Amino acid sequence: RLIISMRNKSPSLKLSNATQYTVRIKHTEHQFTVGANETLLQAALRQHIELPWGCGSGICGVCMADILEGELEYPSPPLALFEEDEAMGKGLICVGLPCSDLLLYIPEMGS
Repeated sequence: RLIISMRNKSPSLKLSNATQYTVRIKHTEHQFTVGANETLLQAALRQHIELPWGCGSGICGVCMADILEGELEYPSPPLALFEEDEAMGKGLICVGLPCSDLLLYIPEMGS
């Protein structure tokens, strides 16, 4: 699994044993919890929080967000996430699985 971490800014492998994480969206009042093996998008929609997304499978890149705090992992590398994006701390909401609490910046959701 590929993990994007804003602590050391380099991908690593890690398995998490927590069952739930909290996700906050910067410049908004939005906060939601994500369960084990649940993507950020699945959790947000389950809790009636609308996030930008398109394909739902990591191909289009519409759901790209800045990972300001925390770690995000992917079961397999998403096609719309390039090395340059990862180096800038970006991640895909639709296929990303959290491995810590997260603070995200989503330009479409705040100033």
